[in-house]
Amino acid sequence: MRGLDKIVDHTLLAIGALLLLLFVSTVPLEPTQNQEQFGLYASTGEIPVTASEWSYIKPSKSFTPQEVVQIQIKALQQNDKSDSGIITVFNFSSPASKMRVGPIEHFRLMVRDPSYKPMLNFKTYQKGNMVITGKSAYQLVVLTTENNEKAAYLFMLARQSKGHYKGCWLTVGVVRLENSRPVYST
Repeated sequence: MRGLDKIVDHTLLAIGALLLLLFVSTVPLEPTQNQEQFGLYASTGEIPVTASEWSYIKPSKSFTPQEVVQIQIKALQQNDKSDSGIITVFNFSSPASKMRVGPIEHFRLMVRDPSYKPMLNFKTYQKGNMVITGKSAYQLVVLTTENNEKAAYLFMLARQSKGHYKGCWLTVGVVRLENSRPVYST
């Protein structure tokens, strides 16, 4: 009887190991583009209708640096109570930037800081020329708030060279530029 118990134990162990191998082989190590459950921004110039749609836009290798900045600007302009615009901007932040800034909760607070608050639900904007040098890109954006105040920001992007977002343009920083130049009248 003891020999039969040993055979049953070994058989069950082998079946368990096979099932575990089968399960592990069917689960991907990283999600692939076609397995992710979100919509991608179409580069046809279409902008989502509602602000909550912004949170479904994720980085893609097909986006140019100009499109990445455009997506973030429009998302912030249409930010809603659920902060879908802020979440979109966070999604387009580089991994290194996310490490510096911290989790999304901290990022939400940072965007509401007086330096960045004009970026939320602003009225209009103007973009400068995109400057691309190798794997870096820079663009000046001047926003006009609901109070007709101007706020200038420099978007700094980098093409990612490794990781899940390899080949994607992501934001490494946004800096507010102070209007400290003297105004001369003639």
